[in-house]
This record gives sequence, structure tokens and C-alpha cells, in this order.
Amino acid sequence: MSTAVFAGLSTGAIYTLIAIGYNVTLTSAGVLNFAYANTLVLGGFIALSATGWGLPLPLILLTCAAICTLVSVGVERAAIRFLPSGGHAELITTLGAGTAITAITVLIWGPDPQRLALYEQHPIDLLGGRVVPNNLVLIALPVVFGVGLHLLIRGTRFGLTSRAQAFDREATMLRGVNVRWLSIGAFAITGAFAGLVGPFVLVSTAASPWLAITIALKGFVVLALGGLGSQLGTVIAGFLLGLVESLVALWIGPFYGDYSVFVVFVLVLLLRPQGLFGSRSLRLV
Repeated sequence: MSTAVFAGLSTGAIYTLIAIGYNVTLTSAGVLNFAYANTLVLGGFIALSATGWGLPLPLILLTCAAICTLVSVGVERAAIRFLPSGGHAELITTLGAGTAITAITVLIWGPDPQRLALYEQHPIDLLGGRVVPNNLVLIALPVVFGVGLHLLIRGTRFGLTSRAQAFDREATMLRGVNVRWLSIGAFAITGAFAGLVGPFVLVSTAASPWLAITIALKGFVVLALGGLGSQLGTVIAGFLLGLVESLVALWIGPFYGDYSVFVVFVLVLLLRPQGLFGSRSLRLV
């Protein structure tokens, strides 16, 4: 039972890391960046090559963060910059950008799953169950980054101006704020975040380019469950969803684990469409 709980928390942590990235660009730039999951998986594959170069772990993570930051800024420049304000065309353009990132990943590393080993994994006994160290790292990451990004967005001038331009872009521009640089900053933050956490995600899963499709979809479910704009709500919702998936798979069967996620999603849409921790009207400032 404890082993299933740890597995559920680590799985939920992966979904939470995706939802956190969605929330950053949503609350800071007013854009739901569907290419974020693809960028995160790309970061894991960059780490796969970097381990072959014999680099130490801190330098591997720094390399992944730097490259993914450039990729994410490139997505903003190519898929967002020239779109008219007031529409939702970014849902299509960022999805297309994500598809292009996955295609490039397949061209460089191939379509087959691979194994990423950043460090040695020796299972340890904890609270009556067995867990590998990387799962503990995954559980800690969304808590640390979720709280940190919450404080950045809610407690700094950058966060205030970013939320203002996401709420009313024209009014923010009239106050002399360079909204273009704010948007670039939000995408740069999520790119660096994807590069830092992507390697740990791919250590815990099969390193497959197609992983982005699954985690992107379930990350969106976590975003809806936690409430748009709520980083802390997203963290709680992600862990809850991972536990539901793991325990359903344990008690009923592995076949039903994935289905339970979407059953929860449908129930949330029907009973509480603003999410567990959101409000009916998303006010960012």
C-alpha cells in the first residue's frame, strides 16, 4: 500500500510539474503554452546526451535549462508574437510548436524509448514501502518550485506587472509597461523550469519523445482540477490525481488507472468547473 502511495505521489508530481508550467504563462502572459510539455521532454533528452559527454549533474541541468530557455523563447517569438490580441489562436500555434519540438526530438534521438540514468538508484525502505530516490526528488520538486513561483508571481513587481498585462494588455501598455518583454520573461522562466525538471521526469519514466502527449493532457487535467491561476491549488490537485490513478490501478486493475483521471476531469467540469481551488471568475490582479 505504501509503495502504491509513493508511486501515486511521484506520478502526480509529474503531472503537477506540467500544470505549473501552464500556469506560469497563463497568469504572466495570458497564454496557455501547449508546447511546454514537449520542451520538458526535450530537456530530458538533452540530459541523455549530456550524460554521455561525462558532465557532472549540476552542469547537465544547467545545459538543459539554457537550451530549453532558448527553445521556449523561440516558441514565444514564432508562435505568439505576431498573433492579434483578444483571440485564442495560441492554442493552435503552441500546439503546432510542440509538435515541431517533438519531431526534432525524434529526428535527433530516434522514436524508440531509451533509459536515462542521471545517478544510481538504490531503492530504500520508507514508511513501510519501498521507493527509489528519484521518486522522492520528483515529489519534492513541485512543492519547492510551486511555492517559489507562487511567491515570484504574487510577491514581486515582475509578477504584478505580468498579471496586469495578462488581465488587461492594453491598459498595461498605456502605463508604459513593455508587455513584449514580460511575455518573453514568462516563457524564459518556463523554459528554464522545463530544462531543470525534465531530466528527473525522464529518469522516472521511459525516455520516449511521445511521452509529451500523455503528460501534456494529464497536466491540463490537473490545471483544471486545481483552478486556473492557482499554483498551490495545482500542487495539491496534482498529488490527489496521482494518488487516485495509482490506487485505482492497485485496487481495480492497471487498465482502469488512466480512465480514473478522466472520470475525475469530467466530474470536475460538471460539478465545479472553476476547479477545487479556483474562483468562478479568474482575476489575476
